[in-house]
Amino acid sequence: MITIRRFALALLAAGSVLASCPAEADSMRTLHGEALYRERMALPPGAVLSVWIEDTGATHGAPLVMAEQREEIHRGVPIPYTLTYPALPSGGHYMLNAEITVEGRRLFATPDGGTPLDHPRLLLRHVAGTAIRAPYGAWRIQSVGSLHFDNTAEAPGLTLQQDGTVYGTDGCNRLMGHFTLSGQALHFLPLAMTRKACLPALMAQEQQIGAFLPSVTSWSRDSDSHLVLHGSGSVGTMVLVPQDAQ
Repeated sequence: MITIRRFALALLAAGSVLASCPAEADSMRTLHGEALYRERMALPPGAVLSVWIEDTGATHGAPLVMAEQREEIHRGVPIPYTLTYPALPSGGHYMLNAEITVEGRRLFATPDGGTPLDHPRLLLRHVAGTAIRAPYGAWRIQSVGSLHFDNTAEAPGLTLQQDGTVYGTDGCNRLMGHFTLSGQALHFLPLAMTRKACLPALMAQEQQIGAFLPSVTSWSRDSDSHLVLHGSGSVGTMVLVPQDAQ
């Protein structure tokens, strides 16, 4: 009986240790697939394949990007990819999307609506006019002019929705309002904001972002498909990356 009891206690102790350790590996999923297109054409140097999972059933407006992977293409089709993503909450409507871009312009993309997750072999269609993917979605502000922001809990960010509403944070206070979008032209209407006092560094960050947003006149994407907002005159640019980017 002593031996049995010791063995049982050892099992309980081991179980408590395992329960106390975060099972990060168990919370992550890996999806292997490939992307291809039917056209007989070679991709230009610098072409990038982006694959992402969207929750298209999200009620906040624009689809919510749950995970995204980008990699420069160094081979012909089919192009393999590996996408690692966290366990997805139940109740969502998750779809797989992909695009091939060159300097931010789309050459190929999945059809509107995307593809179910259990169909990781993605057939991309040629995009007429090589349109740039719209700027909707949740973004983290990486830089404004020469000022760079670290990826911390106080990192500023913006969410642009398809109905023209925008909300986010400058790292200190919350922002909310509307914007207009016509082609590559983008303008923010006067934004409302909370009035919380923060540390001097965050207040300076707030002033920099607050001064830049009213000056925005257009948008584009860089070679990494990051969103770039262009200010009028010599105020420079604001670079935004997807919220889940490191």
